[in-house]
Amino acid sequence: MSTCSGCQKPFPAGSRITEFDGKQYHPDCFACADCHKPITSQFYPFNSQYLCSACHEARFPRKRCGKCGSLITSAGITFAGASYHAACFLCVTCKQPISAQSKISMVDGQPCCVKCYEDKHAKRCSRCQKAIVADVEYLEFEDKYWHKECFTCSKCQKCIAEESFYQDGNLILCKDCI
Repeated sequence: MSTCSGCQKPFPAGSRITEFDGKQYHPDCFACADCHKPITSQFYPFNSQYLCSACHEARFPRKRCGKCGSLITSAGITFAGASYHAACFLCVTCKQPISAQSKISMVDGQPCCVKCYEDKHAKRCSRCQKAIVADVEYLEFEDKYWHKECFTCSKCQKCIAEESFYQDGNLILCKDCI
C-alpha cells in the first residue's frame, strides 16, 4: 500500500490521490507551505514545498504598471522608480511610445521623449537659441541660460565661461573689454 508524501499515512482503498512530480498526496496534504490550505489550482514550487497563487504573489509581488495599474507579466520598462508595460510607456507631450533604449527626459515627473523635450520643454540658450539638453554644461545668469561655449563677451566674442565677467546694461563683457 502506498503512502502520502505529505503525512506518510497510507491511502485508503478508493480514495482520491493528488499526484505531482512523482509523489502522491492526500488532497488535503497537498497544501500551500504558507497558508496550509489545500492546493486545488495554480501553484508554484518553493524550497521543495509548494505555494498557492495568493501566497506566491504575497511573497514575490509582481510589478504593476505605473500607468494602467495592471500586472506586468512580460518585459517592462523601469523609469524613475516605476515600472511600465512597453505599450504604456508614453511621452507625456506627444503620447507616442518611448523605447527603452531612447534617451528620456522628465517633465513634471513624467517621461518625455527627447524630441518633445528639446522642442517644448528645454531651456534655450540665450545666444544660439538651441535647446540645453541633459548632460550638457551650461551657465545661468539673471534668469538666462547659455551653453558653456556660447557664454562669450558681447564685444570680442571670447568665451568667458571660465573667467570673471562684467555686466554693462545688457552686455556681458570680459575683463579686457570693460
